[in-house]
Amino acid sequence: QVVDPPIKVQAASLPSPSPYAYLWIIGAINEKNQAYKGFLWDVLISARLLRKLGSTADFWLYIRLSPDSKMTTLPDEDLRLINAVGIKLKQLDTPTHESFGQLVYDKFLTLNMTDYKRVMFLDADILPLTNLDYYFHLSDPEYKDVPTPLKPNLIMATMAEPCNTGMFYVEPSSKSFEAYKEVVRRQHEEGKKLPYPHFDRQKGWGYSFKENKDYWEGVKKKGFDGWHWHASHSDQGLMYYLAKWVLKDSSIAIGDRIQNWKPAKEDGKVEIESDTPGVLAKYQPELINYQYACNTDNPAEKFKWRCTPPYDSVAHFTGRSKPWQKLFSILGINETQSYRQRGPRALWFKELFEMNEELKIGMDIEHWNEKHLPQMKESPLGYMAMFKDQDAIFLQNQGDEIKTSGTDNVAVAIDDVNNSTSAPPTSGTKDSKAQVIAYA
Repeated sequence: QVVDPPIKVQAASLPSPSPYAYLWIIGAINEKNQAYKGFLWDVLISARLLRKLGSTADFWLYIRLSPDSKMTTLPDEDLRLINAVGIKLKQLDTPTHESFGQLVYDKFLTLNMTDYKRVMFLDADILPLTNLDYYFHLSDPEYKDVPTPLKPNLIMATMAEPCNTGMFYVEPSSKSFEAYKEVVRRQHEEGKKLPYPHFDRQKGWGYSFKENKDYWEGVKKKGFDGWHWHASHSDQGLMYYLAKWVLKDSSIAIGDRIQNWKPAKEDGKVEIESDTPGVLAKYQPELINYQYACNTDNPAEKFKWRCTPPYDSVAHFTGRSKPWQKLFSILGINETQSYRQRGPRALWFKELFEMNEELKIGMDIEHWNEKHLPQMKESPLGYMAMFKDQDAIFLQNQGDEIKTSGTDNVAVAIDDVNNSTSAPPTSGTKDSKAQVIAYA
């Protein structure tokens, strides 16, 4: 099968050091379960693609080994590929209990990467479809080539949620990181007093919409009756609360609108500064692939909100739509059709094919379904943060027996991360002074 020539974009010369960085996180790394490899390949593909598209930012990957693993770090071949792509590696402490719900709290370590002015987090099932550096530029008053319509922190709403943490950026600072830790510590202490599932749907992470006669807003839905959206008890509720009521100086993308929020004169309050449509589209670089028929005149009505940045800047392969977990034919590797995510999935395999050849990985991509898919079919930690593992953590604190399985997910609060430092350790090494302890 002949593969079309790869995208050729001249990368800009890299500043040293960069004021910006991207962060990915992978957990549940286990020699007995190779499913983590799909997420690693996605990170490698994404970093290579961003660099080819002109990104000058630093790339960071934080990892956690599975408690069941006998390894002390990643296999040599994984380390070789990470180094070859130019990704800096930080290994966090191996947890005593692992879950999807616990791993997502590592996203907030972006707040502690204080060597950088901005850090963008990307889920390890996201594929960038343009150079995402422009988000940094639009939020940095010192970058003079474009105006500054964005705040130092950005989150984005999705159809029925005010915040999706698959992609966001923050302005790291010690103050913000300490505030985050305090929010989680307070939430955890209050949760101990509550019955299962240890989460107050009215107060949420610290704000009652009902008492304040307020509401949260998704692209297609508003909520007046509390914290009732996907993962509101976990990272997506916590990030919404932090961005709006703790960090305060934040932008929220809601469809094609950008809401800018700022601290109010009344202490502890926030107020809206602006709510403007069409802010990002005029600055977004050309997309290299399209999804949901957004390059046609008639995308489906229910998908039109996805046809504007930040949503069309990336392909987010949520749930079981991840390319490495699906059947693949080498005959479709040059597919560019924008129906749903068909084009981006083909692009993912095309980039993997190119990387496989260039870095001599030795994968048999032409026989993907027989050679690789069986190991990739399930995500090692599942697909969402579950309440039942939060309950398991509280039982553990009380000395009770935990009867949940190793694949369960914990919406666990991080009780103490005081040992985390802002200065990352040397790539590929484990530094006890840079450990991040997540426990209840």
